[in-house]
Order: sequence, then C-alpha cells, then structure tokens
Amino acid sequence: MSELDTTVKSKMKSDMGLFEKIKMYIPGYKGYKEKNLRRDADRAVRQELSRTIQGAKADLAEIQRGLIDDFDLMMDIERIRTKVDKYDIDIKKAVNGYSAFHDSVKILEDDLDRVMSWDAKILDDIQAMREATEKILDMVDEGTLARKDLRKYERCIDDMLEDYNQREAIMKGFQTEGAE
Repeated sequence: MSELDTTVKSKMKSDMGLFEKIKMYIPGYKGYKEKNLRRDADRAVRQELSRTIQGAKADLAEIQRGLIDDFDLMMDIERIRTKVDKYDIDIKKAVNGYSAFHDSVKILEDDLDRVMSWDAKILDDIQAMREATEKILDMVDEGTLARKDLRKYERCIDDMLEDYNQREAIMKGFQTEGAE
C-alpha cells in the first residue's frame, strides 16, 4: 500500500464523527460507507492532481510567450498545451467509482484501491511534469531550448496520458486484477 493510500485512508477515518463511527458496526453499512469514503478520497486526489496541472499549464503559457520569435517552437508548445489541457479535463471528469445497483459494470472496493494506487503514480508523474516544465521555462529564459527538449517532454506527456487511460480502464471495468 502506497504512502498516499495510507494517508488518504487514515484521513477518511479520522474525519468521521462519533455517529458515523457507531454506524460502521451496522452489518452492511460499513462496506457501503467505506466505498463512499474511497470515492470521496478519489475525487479529492483528482482535484489535487488538477490543481498541480493548472500550475504546469500556466508555465506552458509563459513558455509560449517567451517563444514568440520562434514560430515552430511556439506551435510545438501549443500542441503540448493542448495535450496537457486534455489531461486536466480527463482528470476532472474522471469516473469516480460510483456504480448504481442496476449498472452492468460494478466498481468493487478492490478496484477503488487499485485506482488509488494509480492516482499515487499519476501524482508522481504530474509532479515530475511540473518540474520538467519549470526546467523548460529556464531553458527559454536562457535561450537554450531545443526542439529535442520539447520532443522528450511531449513523450513524457504522452506516457502520462496512456497511464491515465489505464486507470480509466479499471474504473470502466475493462481491466481486471491481473491485467496491470
């Protein structure tokens, strides 16, 4: 279990009031409540992911302004900004683990736990993206930015999008336990 999983789960349980803790002893209620807490935690993690991406998007806009004299690099940044924006939208609108009684795809507790592990990896990836964006911004300021630097950065973004698609496959029931 990752550090993020442990932190989120302990936070969820510590935020429960006395009445909620008592209800956890009612048969059937505990599983229902824990599943809802996992969903809420998943949503909170995704909001934090999106907040971090917003910082990278602001840096990319600044990079683009710094490249106003180099149309080709500016267009490369625009393409990357579009991918990062899509990534942010996907995270904000992600499936949050809710499955109604009549839904054909059921999101199980194990799947929600696996998704939290994916979210921990995605958080690490987004932090790395933010750091790489800041390095590119420094290169623009120094006048040392090369197209190969942007291609490497874009490949990292593409890898992040693919990782996120795998997370969504779990939530939509397309990926089973052994398919990671």
